[in-house]
Amino acid sequence: LRTIQRIEKGNVTPRRATLKILSEHLNLDFSTLISDSATQDLSEETKVLKLMNASILIATLVPLLNVILPLVIWKFNKKIDQLKHIAGMIISFQIIWTVATFCLFMLSVFANNLITDQAGEASYVAFIIYLLCVFFNFSLVIWHTIRLGSVESRESKFSPNFF
Repeated sequence: LRTIQRIEKGNVTPRRATLKILSEHLNLDFSTLISDSATQDLSEETKVLKLMNASILIATLVPLLNVILPLVIWKFNKKIDQLKHIAGMIISFQIIWTVATFCLFMLSVFANNLITDQAGEASYVAFIIYLLCVFFNFSLVIWHTIRLGSVESRESKFSPNFF
C-alpha cells in the first residue's frame, strides 16, 4: 500500500517488476502502465544490449575478447540504465563460458595425454570440444538477442550476475 501511495505521489519511480505485479492484480495490460518515454528509453537500451551481443559473436574466437569488447561497450555507453542488470548477466555469462571452455579444453588435452600416452597426438579432440563450446555460445547469444525484444526476457535470468 505504501509503495502504491509513493508511486501516486511521484516520490518514487516504480521498478518494472512492481509494475508487472500491479498490472496482474489490477487486470491491466502491462504496457499500459509503462509510459511512452520509458518504452523509448528501453528501446534504446535494448539496441545497446543487442550491440553487446553482436560484439560477442564477432569476438568469440579470440580469447577474452568476448568479455572485453561487451564490457567496453557497456561502460562507455551511458544509455544503459534500467537494463544494466541484463548487461551484467551478458558479461557474467561470457566470463563463465570462457573459464568453462578453457577448463574443458585443458581437461581434454590432459585426458588425451593420459589415454594415448603421447603428448600432442589426436589433438583434434580438444579442437572439437572447443568448437562445440563455441557453437553453444553462439546459439545462446543468438537466442538471447532474439528474446531481448520481449518484456518477459528482461525479467528472467539466464546467468548469474557478477556486476
